[in-house]
Amino acid sequence: MLFAALSLALFAWRGVLSLWLVRRPSSRVLRALPHVVDSLLLACGIWLAVMLRLDPLRTPWLGVKLLCVLAYVLLGILAFRLRGPRRLKRALFAAALLMFGFIVSVALTHDPRGIFSLLS
Repeated sequence: MLFAALSLALFAWRGVLSLWLVRRPSSRVLRALPHVVDSLLLACGIWLAVMLRLDPLRTPWLGVKLLCVLAYVLLGILAFRLRGPRRLKRALFAAALLMFGFIVSVALTHDPRGIFSLLS
């Protein structure tokens, strides 16, 4: 949970800096830290899946979570690297934050529908 919270905080911080305040983090450490935290988060997730012998192809919630993590990464890349209108970049950033929330809901519920499983 610590790495997930740090990942979200650093992603949000970078988004606010670059999409609203129009500047990038100046420190090398602050630019590299999100990548280090995300790598540790991914490594912990893989380690946990291996230790618990969870197969994403046979464990639907884990498969959905992994696909959503890929979508989150893609949305983040597009939000920060796409050359286009700031409004589009902010919408992609918001979509990435929503995807992160859905990933957390899938992880907490162990249901591929995540938060939406509470609707039925």
